[in-house]
Amino acid sequence: MAAKASRSIWFKAVLAILAIELLALLAIVLAYVVATLSGEVKSLPTMLALTALGLILAVWLTFAIKALSAGRRWARNAAIFWQLVQLTIAWGSFTGQFANAAIGVALIIPSIAVIGLLFEKTVFAATQGEIPND
Repeated sequence: MAAKASRSIWFKAVLAILAIELLALLAIVLAYVVATLSGEVKSLPTMLALTALGLILAVWLTFAIKALSAGRRWARNAAIFWQLVQLTIAWGSFTGQFANAAIGVALIIPSIAVIGLLFEKTVFAATQGEIPND
């Protein structure tokens, strides 16, 4: 595991971007909860499923950020997967009845940044920790 003192600005940037994405996800889940409790939803089962999925993703992303911070190599794959999920959502944001290019761009920019930074030499080196055997 890499020492915390040797972490580059790029490694810290990856962690910061992922943390911001986590906070945005939690804000969306909170908005779903508020909408559900206030009766503003058209389909209760759909909103409950989206809320549950959002909570599961938030827990998963929290573990991925923690593991990345600890230098675990598997966390790079988890972070890349999350960015690919966001890119898929971004792609869908440009077409359809509820198209919103601003959402698409807001998802594309950090996703590409994180994917690129995860392959940056110092970030890659900081995430070479082994998977514990416990």
